This record gives sequence, C-alpha cells and structure tokens, in this order.
Amino acid sequence: MSDAILSRIEEGVLYLSINRADKKNALTLAMYQTLCDELVAADENPEVAVIHLTGSGDSFCAGNDIADFVEASRAGNTKTPALDFLLQLNGQRKPVVVAVNGIAVGIGVTLLLHCDFVYAAKGSMFRMPFVDLGLVPEGGSSVVIPQLVGHRKAAELLLACDAFDADAAEEYGIVNKALAPDQLLATSTDMAKRLAAKPSLALLQAKAMLKANVGQPLEQVIPAEVELFMQHLVSEEASRTLAALFGGKS
Repeated sequence: MSDAILSRIEEGVLYLSINRADKKNALTLAMYQTLCDELVAADENPEVAVIHLTGSGDSFCAGNDIADFVEASRAGNTKTPALDFLLQLNGQRKPVVVAVNGIAVGIGVTLLLHCDFVYAAKGSMFRMPFVDLGLVPEGGSSVVIPQLVGHRKAAELLLACDAFDADAAEEYGIVNKALAPDQLLATSTDMAKRLAAKPSLALLQAKAMLKANVGQPLEQVIPAEVELFMQHLVSEEASRTLAALFGGKS
C-alpha cells in the first residue's frame, strides 16, 4: 500500500486517510488504484463492517492531480483506476462514512455523492470547477446534483462553478451535518462505530434496498420489502438479536 493512502482496521471499521497533504490530497492514478483495492477488499473482508474516509492536513481532497493524468494520457495509458474507484464506491455494499476536514474540489466533492454519511468541518469549502478547467462534470454529478438541488442551483454549481461552504453543503444535502472542526472526527468515527455494532446482514440488506429502490413504484417495493422482512425474521442473525433484546423470549 502507498504511503499516500493510510489504512487500518479497528473494531470493525476500515479507516482510510488520503495522505498527500503537501498537494492538498490531490489524487493520482496510483492513489485511485489503492483506494479502489481497499474498497474491494473491505467488501470481501468479514472483519470490516464500515469504511471511514478522511484527508490529512487542512484538506480533504483538492481533486485530480491533472499533471499525472495528462502524463498518463500522453504515454498511452488507457487504464482508468479513477473510473474503477467511482464505480466501486457507488456499488459499495458496506456503509461509507466520510469526514471532510478541509477543502473539497472536483472529485473531492463528487465522490461524496456516493457515500452514506458525510460530515464536514465548518470552514471547509467545496467547488466543482470542471467547466472553468475546460472539462465537464464527472462522478455522476450531472445526475445527482440536479436531483438534490434542482436544475437552477445545479447550474450555479456545475456551470458557473460557484464555491460553497459546509453550511451550504448541508443545506444542499451533500453532507449530513456541518460541524465545528474539533467535533468532526469524533462525530464521524462515532457513527462508523455505531454502524459497525449493528447486525451486519441486516445493515448490508438495508443499504442495498436504499440503492435499489430509488424511483421504483411503491406497489412493487412494498411487497418486496415484506418478503425480505420475513426472510430476515427467521434468519440466525435476527433470532440471535431478538433473543438478546427480549431476554430469550423471541
């Protein structure tokens, strides 16, 4: 594993930190590959229930290391670990909790759209400057941002490339909560630990349902939910959990 991505597992939580503070945690192709590998391994590792992601220094992520991308393109490198990372994050089976500890630019914002819980330190600034760089929105932002804030506000963020702070990010639904900087990691790690302590199969199924059921007709969702509910009701996990809750009377 590269020193640019720090990793440790503790009490069911995989802690990942983007560790390139001197470059504001801008992501190289190699860093994308490491992050993707870590996420794939986390979904396969029974010792990991939740992923927690943050950045080092005064930044969460300043976006892509453009020089690295240009160099790879000129060298004819067609491998796309950035795409692999985004697809893996969007399809991640286990919950992902993020602590935004400073500036978030480009992919540093759009990756948040695929995570389950996002907390941001007050004073953090967000921006998606793709058009200003002669580029276009990425990471599914052209779909998710309008869903969150409507077309006109999305145009301000993705066409005018307006910056916004942590309080606005909370208002837009991009983050769960804007917090005082000294409360950020305590809050995000507490949530990660809370999730890791929950019945694991039920947690995985509930997240999968949140992803799969968006936009589906309720007349289809309701019976499908009931079927899954009844399946889990007779599972070993539910039996064990209910027995502990009701003192063996389940």
